[in-house]
Amino acid sequence: MISNFNNHFAKIIKSPKIKNRFILGLSGGIDSMALLHLLRNFIDNNKKIKIDLIPIIVDHNLRCESEKEAKEVKKISESLGFNAQIKKITEPKPNGNIQNWARKQRRNFLCHACMDKSANLILAHHFDDQAETLFMRLIKKTGLDGLSGMSAVSNWNGIFILRPLLNNNKDQIKNYVQSKHIKYFEDISNFNFKFERVKTRFLLENIKKQLWPNISYDLNYLGHLNRNLLIKTSSIFDCWIKKNISINPGGAVRVDYKSLKNIFEKSYHFSTRVVGKIIQTVGGSEYPPKRKKTFELIYSIFCSQLKKKNLGNVNILHSMGYLFFFRESRNINFEVNIESNKYHVFDGRFLVLSSISGKLIKCTESEFVPIYHKKPFKKYDKQINNTIPYLKTLEGKTIKPHLSIINQNSELKNNLKQNCFSLYLINRILV
Repeated sequence: MISNFNNHFAKIIKSPKIKNRFILGLSGGIDSMALLHLLRNFIDNNKKIKIDLIPIIVDHNLRCESEKEAKEVKKISESLGFNAQIKKITEPKPNGNIQNWARKQRRNFLCHACMDKSANLILAHHFDDQAETLFMRLIKKTGLDGLSGMSAVSNWNGIFILRPLLNNNKDQIKNYVQSKHIKYFEDISNFNFKFERVKTRFLLENIKKQLWPNISYDLNYLGHLNRNLLIKTSSIFDCWIKKNISINPGGAVRVDYKSLKNIFEKSYHFSTRVVGKIIQTVGGSEYPPKRKKTFELIYSIFCSQLKKKNLGNVNILHSMGYLFFFRESRNINFEVNIESNKYHVFDGRFLVLSSISGKLIKCTESEFVPIYHKKPFKKYDKQINNTIPYLKTLEGKTIKPHLSIINQNSELKNNLKQNCFSLYLINRILV
């Protein structure tokens, strides 16, 4: 396993886009502890490749023993020569869907660390995790994007996420850990059947034993086929998108009505996919809305009298031969503290970068953010402006943002121009 991992990881980081600084999400479980030791071995055997690795342990503060475990994991990391850090979640836990809340909290901690240190993120997802993810998405009838699964290298809000264990299954990881006598910690929630992933894992094991021995391999192959399909068709999709969609840096989108209707009549899969990505971009959601809801929305637009529709905190208007998508002015938390020269994400829509510390605030109706695509969106300046934050400095001065657009797959460092206070709309529409 060591040799295969070293060869695979060397190929992953060979790309000039992948910098030599990494954050490792270290939970202390068997997968991440195996990855920690594998990375130590890689660094020791590849002296010519400079690797700066910082393990970060997120203590979700959900179990009484979590603090003690985090400290022990930190000691193990330090014994291997890494300067590990512990980040403790202090926010009160929700009443329901704790696993999803914990996942988001952990991801936010890790991604903010990557932004602060201009680092890539390494996670320990493996072959069987991929199969579980794809199985859950199949049950939910997700689209092509969802059925592509996780990639060895992906980009999220300008951060490269590396998953070097996707080619390794759980048995290989267990054998490696046992042979190297690697200490790890078991989270009892991994055996709690009230969580979706735990139930899925148990179900897949039963299917594998009784009906379909190769189900995990077949699910992974399905993901591989879908990723290749998206890669091969992306140029066609992107060409249509660039021709028919206008994006305002303030967070609004305009789509040619007749062209989208024509696409809908020919392929509801593509039209559902592109409208879902528009709503995700404009509404700031982590994922596009469910395909069924998106399809119902599009059907109602083209097959009934559209006055005003909404989905995912996004209003949709039909005007002058176009569909306009705007962020609703509700459910926006403007009261966000901003530290100077650090990346922040506002409302899931904008990447925020400011050379001045302060607090994001809602602007007054008398103030207007300059809108660069004036003709298509000028009529809706007020709707757009009501969803854009201003910066109130520590001295009480109010500053308008400089608005720009950044592609979700772009590298942060090379695409952000420093202004006093900038908002970069994260464009998730392009494939």
